[in-house]
Amino acid sequence: MARALRRRRPVDPRRPGRDAARRGEERAGTDRGRALSRSRSRLPLRRARLVSRVIGQRRVEAHPRLVRLPPREDLTDLDARDDTITGGRKVTRELSEWIANLRYEDLPEPVVEEAGRAFADFLGECLFVGATKDWGRSIADFCARDGGGQPEATIIATGRRTLTARAALANGTMALGFEFADYGAGSRPYPFAVTAPLAVAESRHRSGKDFALAIVIGYEVMGRIFRATFERGKPIPFYVPSVYGTFAAAAGCARLLELSPHYTNYALGLAAAFTGGTFQGHEEGAWQRSLNGGMASERGVTAALLAQTGFRATELGLEGVQGFAQMYCEGRLDPDALLADLGASFIITDRWVKKYPMNTTLHAPVEALLQIMDDHELRYTDIGQIDAAWQRVEPFLAKHNVSSVVSAQASLPFALAVAAVRGRVGVDEFTDETVADPVIQAMIPRTIVHQDEELFANVENSMPGRVTVRTTDGRAFTHEVMYPKGNARNPLTEAEFKAKFMDMAERVLGHDQADRLYERARELPNVGDVADLAPLLSRPRNC
Repeated sequence: MARALRRRRPVDPRRPGRDAARRGEERAGTDRGRALSRSRSRLPLRRARLVSRVIGQRRVEAHPRLVRLPPREDLTDLDARDDTITGGRKVTRELSEWIANLRYEDLPEPVVEEAGRAFADFLGECLFVGATKDWGRSIADFCARDGGGQPEATIIATGRRTLTARAALANGTMALGFEFADYGAGSRPYPFAVTAPLAVAESRHRSGKDFALAIVIGYEVMGRIFRATFERGKPIPFYVPSVYGTFAAAAGCARLLELSPHYTNYALGLAAAFTGGTFQGHEEGAWQRSLNGGMASERGVTAALLAQTGFRATELGLEGVQGFAQMYCEGRLDPDALLADLGASFIITDRWVKKYPMNTTLHAPVEALLQIMDDHELRYTDIGQIDAAWQRVEPFLAKHNVSSVVSAQASLPFALAVAAVRGRVGVDEFTDETVADPVIQAMIPRTIVHQDEELFANVENSMPGRVTVRTTDGRAFTHEVMYPKGNARNPLTEAEFKAKFMDMAERVLGHDQADRLYERARELPNVGDVADLAPLLSRPRNC
């Protein structure tokens, strides 16, 4: 008589006790947690042990707790998990190991200081946009309603709290909301390296040192992936900040969550899947242009939080045959540009802090024009023509038809016209009233722009420009700017940098609170808990 098999009681996944502890350790994504899980678990071998199976000569690790699958004979080359465009080198894994193992103590003092400057820089823009611009208020309202039931992180300028990912969406949109976001290292703006980690640091009560480390990592990851996958001087088919910014956000948040290298790899794989963005918002002058910053921030937070749960993601996010580099960059991926000398220097020190709230490529021509007018005491009524040369003419940046603030901030003809008429280019020069000003509109047709590739060939990490002004009485003056003010080779002074912050922040917070916030941001490593900064991020209640 066949002996009856003893029926094993099903395991309730919600059962308290050791199973719950084991699940919590695994969710934390730490090597220690997984080691404890394997040693303590009493689940059947086929569910609890890390199973390995061999495909050809390749060893493939299955995810913990997955049922053992029978061998397959029909696997193609694309089914094997080490198929890469890098000759088998797992560059996403190597980058993940660096992210997970970098420590605050590894950062030189100038790098830490620049992290505080980056934080202050984006706080100023977030406050200004969140409190004074329709698109800032709109995204803040949406994020407060959709997620406000779980008050984890602060929406800047409003005092409202919402889900961590939704706070990142709101603050990221504000940080890219008025064309004051920084530029550098051959890449594009980096608000996601600040706004995404800020939300996680606040909700998880991380220290200022932890936050500074996450900011530095975000800058490094975005800049290196851009360098490794994009050909210098080539036309850009997508919106770089949102596409590459998702990686910056995911990397910084993964470090704040103390994910293991393996789980950090998952976060980058998810970032590769989530990323995207177009220039159409610039073309139409739509609020969507700013939303790109929020979407990259939110996606990065989601990628890191989802990876923390152990959600199995692609491990070849960058180098896979169907991965990011193949899909977005025509298969271009330089492992050395991505990984060589990691930690020897830091991209954040190459930040280009904007002096003018407009597209970076417009700065040098505008600065050249202002210098000519100052040197020769010209007024706009003296100018017959402004001839501007820059490194590459993008049609949407050379447009003469400007009808909104968003389109004005991405139009060289408008920027030259407003600089000529107003004699300055600040936040007050980009308003609906200024855009509609008939004097400025009449000046726009007097501008012409053309391309000069030699300008671009003679610089590194800059957007140069040359302007020739022809006066109504027949004179001509030319000036060339290779490194505009704010560029890493021509940086703002501390006084100029603080003045930029205060010009935006004190409109919202008042002088005293804005000054306190600036000092706390600049001394970020001394902040014990990032959540303690929350009361300073919105206008006083009695206002």
